[in-house]
Amino acid sequence: MDGLKQVGLRLNILIFTLSYGIILLALTTASDILKNVPRQIKDQNIVIVEDDDAIAQALNTYFSAQNTVQICNSAEEAIAAEANFHDIDVFILDYKLPGKNGAELFEHLQGRFREAKYILITGELNYDLAERTRQIGFDALILKPFDFTILDDNIASLITTSA
Repeated sequence: MDGLKQVGLRLNILIFTLSYGIILLALTTASDILKNVPRQIKDQNIVIVEDDDAIAQALNTYFSAQNTVQICNSAEEAIAAEANFHDIDVFILDYKLPGKNGAELFEHLQGRFREAKYILITGELNYDLAERTRQIGFDALILKPFDFTILDDNIASLITTSA
């Protein structure tokens, strides 16, 4: 378990530093680390909408080994690709996106993909945002930077609860 905590710590630091463009070399190391972390989530169709390429690629690396992952860099790109979304189990939506935000995208997608689980990730959490996500029906709200194993646990819990 200590190894997992260290991986989570390294990933949190990596994501924080990448968002400021300080360390890019560590991405290869993080990618290798992510490939070796035990996963609970398997055989799921996951859509990730994240405009930060480093975070999007880290999420893709983490989930794509055992799941089908589609990445979009904006709400508008996700809406345009919507016809390609089949049997989606989980949407991971960043809140702060160019154009429409993650909550607005959720409101658009929810009526079309009712069975999916929706997770909002954000680097800026306040009471109003937390309350709004609860009121409109998000399944989870996770603050960035996050530990990938916690995200994995949350998704596993959501999928198990709905089964």
